[in-house]
Amino acid sequence: MPISIGVSFPESIVTGTPLPDIAGLAELAEQAGLDGVWVGDRLAVGELSVLDSGLSLAVAAAVTSSIAIGYAIYVPSLRPLAWAVKQVATLQHIAGGRLQLGVAIGGGSDAEYLAAGFRRSDRARRTDEFLTLLPGILGGQPLPHGSGASGGGAIRLLPAVPVPPLWVGGTSLAALRRAVRFGSGWLSGLQTPREFAASRQRLFELSDEAGQPRPLTGIGLHAAIGTGSDRDLAEVTAGMMQSMYGVSADRAREVAIAGTTAQVAFQLAPYVEAGADLIVVVCDPAPSPRSWELLADVRLLLKR
Repeated sequence: MPISIGVSFPESIVTGTPLPDIAGLAELAEQAGLDGVWVGDRLAVGELSVLDSGLSLAVAAAVTSSIAIGYAIYVPSLRPLAWAVKQVATLQHIAGGRLQLGVAIGGGSDAEYLAAGFRRSDRARRTDEFLTLLPGILGGQPLPHGSGASGGGAIRLLPAVPVPPLWVGGTSLAALRRAVRFGSGWLSGLQTPREFAASRQRLFELSDEAGQPRPLTGIGLHAAIGTGSDRDLAEVTAGMMQSMYGVSADRAREVAIAGTTAQVAFQLAPYVEAGADLIVVVCDPAPSPRSWELLADVRLLLKR
């Protein structure tokens, strides 16, 4: 499988930054030759603005026809099971089967889960329940504990839709085991090439032990692409990771990707050499036509 390079709308927008033109940028991504448009999924990130991931993907799917439409990643534990599956089914329909579903337990705070009406401590169990039941429900099986309004029939999501490719996210041992059990792919995030290679090797060991096919592997990264100093650009993208994920400054600098198109391609190449099938990039400091066009140039350099 040749390397696939996707671009992601960030999970949040810094206060004072204009909200992105979802439709225009999705059209541009397809025209520029990028392989997919992806979104993160959060209910709230402090005081940062957060767009609804499902609505953003629906818009992107409606104005494109060939590129992947993906979640990197979807957090089903923030939603009731029935609504989570219905959202997935609807997006699969709108996208004409192009949906790529990244799923993980998520890293939101207790406050985020309480606002959604759930407990953060239940997120792993509820994520596994979602992944276990998803194929059957999308295929037309009744929802568990569901019944019609009159009590005379099970609730089903019809018509049935194909199950989208599942990219299970996370780097913990539990996440790797979840990827082996449920996923056709595994999606890492914010790792160095060496860390990614080590996690990928452990994933394959677990797959072999379980007698399961080895999943595809991918990673989500932040990059600042431009013509300025790569050190200055690295500080920009490191600052974004600190504000969005709460990572330390040193760690953010360690995984920051920054520079000209040639420099960014050079920094992404070790991930390709380590076996990545997919790289999803958030372009910092904010999604813009220019940054997405530059990422398309990076893609061409990596393809060569």
